[in-house]
Amino acid sequence: MKKFLILISFSFFTLTGCGILEEANNSLTYVDEMTDYLNEAEQFANDLPALMENAAADSSSIPELETRLIDMKNEIKEINDLNPPKLADDIHQKVERYNQQALEGIDRALVEIDKGEVQISEIKNLEIVNTFNQLQDIKGNLENLGQ
Repeated sequence: MKKFLILISFSFFTLTGCGILEEANNSLTYVDEMTDYLNEAEQFANDLPALMENAAADSSSIPELETRLIDMKNEIKEINDLNPPKLADDIHQKVERYNQQALEGIDRALVEIDKGEVQISEIKNLEIVNTFNQLQDIKGNLENLGQ
């Protein structure tokens, strides 16, 4: 009986420890993926104004702008589909709110492009860049989570 209790206790602690280890591993993976995304979003926000200027000045640059918008839209969807660890729920919800704003702006920009109109003033008014810049505020919170 004593051996049986020891075995059950050992099994319980082993399983509990594995759960903690798994949660820590999920947290690190999440932090890595989210950090990569935030870096991509920052680069996108830096590149977008020049892409818009080029597309407005030269219609042969429009496909590049459209491709970057679609690629970013796909990145956003992938990040929104992540399952965050429990301690990152608040951060993930904030990211999803910003991402929703960015998706709306990207969709409106794509509609303007499909109309054959790339007017800088219209696309700039969508504030896609501002939304991605706001995402960067989350980076510090995410870095603290990874420690």
